[in-house]
Amino acid sequence: MDAKSKILLTVAMLFSAANAIANTFLSVFLMRSTDNSINLIIWQNILNYLVLLLAFVGSTRLLKRFTIAQTFRAGIAATALYYILILIFHTHIAPFVVPLGLFSGLGSGLYWFSLNLLIGDIVKEPMQARFFSYQQTAGFIFGIVIPALSGFLIVQFTGLTGYYILFAASILVFAAAIFLIKNISGFKREPDLNVFGALRLRGNKFWAANKMLEFSIGYKNAVNSLVFILFAYLLFTHENIIGSFSSLQAAISVISSLIFARAFRQAHTRGVYLLTACASAGMFIILALFANPISLIIAFIVFGIIQSWGNAISNAVNYQLASRAGGGFSQREYIIASEFPIAAGRIGGLLLALLLVMLTHSDLTAYRLLFVSIALMWLIEYFYINHKVHWLADEFKKTES
Repeated sequence: MDAKSKILLTVAMLFSAANAIANTFLSVFLMRSTDNSINLIIWQNILNYLVLLLAFVGSTRLLKRFTIAQTFRAGIAATALYYILILIFHTHIAPFVVPLGLFSGLGSGLYWFSLNLLIGDIVKEPMQARFFSYQQTAGFIFGIVIPALSGFLIVQFTGLTGYYILFAASILVFAAAIFLIKNISGFKREPDLNVFGALRLRGNKFWAANKMLEFSIGYKNAVNSLVFILFAYLLFTHENIIGSFSSLQAAISVISSLIFARAFRQAHTRGVYLLTACASAGMFIILALFANPISLIIAFIVFGIIQSWGNAISNAVNYQLASRAGGGFSQREYIIASEFPIAAGRIGGLLLALLLVMLTHSDLTAYRLLFVSIALMWLIEYFYINHKVHWLADEFKKTES
């Protein structure tokens, strides 16, 4: 990768690390601070994703006044502000849990809008899967130490003091990322982007496949990030144990992701993603059927091996499908428009979680049903995209031959 790509990668890695520091036990923190109100956390996440969508799409107009680097910096600053406000409100956070979703969504929307366009501009297509893999690898390296250290800190201090230390450390890492952005130059003015025109396009197999991919990513990530650690907390009821297994998963992911980054070729896309989808679906079914510590430990190990592959491939394929869709729209227009199916997947998943919690009157039963839904989504996504575009397999084989 060239120098610009490496700087962008460093900023993305710092952002991921800062979120990892604060987010490992964020759901548990909010549960403990709100008398175990899962409903409040779900509503905060829904607001977060709605604002994220508005900020993401609204950023197209900001580029007429600000550079892409400025919107990038603002996104990271707003995300840091979210954790600063958590520090300020601490024990009185319950009335502010849902409104805080505004700051989280604003920061995420500005950040991902800027990062997505910068990746499309700076990182060459053959390097995109490698870029995402190295980004994940760095996050996993932080993840080896951070979850175990986080769990240790939390149980060493009384009350929520350990959480406050983690949030403060996260803010410092965000500050380092903001400082590095001064080395990134980018476009300012953009021609009018016809995002809604791209969104309304019908009959384009590449765009149809892209929408399905993004909806599935949004659904899986939102539901899994909400449920998995809370599920683990229900089984272990001890942050230190969860942190240790999260560190184990990260250690496995570092090795797995590095091997992937060095060995992966575009021609491997379909086969590797099929393996990832089947293994992930199978593991979520096992968690749903056998809600016990042994199955959870196995899940930490299996996800450590395979999930970095799926994330790297799906992120790269998003750009590849957008660049091939055509239809009178640019890659940037498709990338921005794809935030709508992502948001639909996220919000749809969270509303389903809210409904299941209300209907079952049992968090554990709701979590198990949600795991089944994630398993099905992995399989539906793979076979739909394979039906539409064969995961670009024929094209990649010709390119590499």
